[in-house]
Amino acid sequence: MDNRLDDFEPEPERRPTFLTVLCVLTFIGSGWTILSAIWSYTTAEQIVNVINVQRVDRNNDSLHIKDSTRLTREKNSDDNIIGQKLRIATQKMMTVENIHKKSIGDVIAGLFTLSGAVLMWFRRRIGFYLYMAGVAIGIALPFYLYGNDLLTVGMASFGAFFGLLFIVLYALNLKWMNRPQQLPAN
Repeated sequence: MDNRLDDFEPEPERRPTFLTVLCVLTFIGSGWTILSAIWSYTTAEQIVNVINVQRVDRNNDSLHIKDSTRLTREKNSDDNIIGQKLRIATQKMMTVENIHKKSIGDVIAGLFTLSGAVLMWFRRRIGFYLYMAGVAIGIALPFYLYGNDLLTVGMASFGAFFGLLFIVLYALNLKWMNRPQQLPAN
């Protein structure tokens, strides 16, 4: 009997390149999200102070500007309504408490997506579901904290676009996850 073939162990199945690239991009994106959220949490008071100083300077500048035509006044009044709504939404968002809450939520969402990517790196299907939970947290968080307004929709849409895109791309790789690994023969 020829035992030469038994001496060779089968090669473990390799992770597809596309899945590898997706995981690496997620490692970078989730890591950046976590680090940015930690930075925002630790500098929240400074961020709010800078925004308040800029708001005071902008208000002082606008007191000295006078419009000379009626058409300009009407256009500016429409712009001011939109601008006022955006300023109110920004003021609501830019409090130390809200920055802290958003930062904590971003860290949680980032940890979910990062954990999911690590598990998918090792071809574990459960990682896909953790990743989806992280994306869902990231999308829902602004609405939970700030309500439903134009600025919140804009914030959530940016994260939702990339998160949902990556969910679809990861879903294309589900067939490669949870494949049984062959154990070496003893």
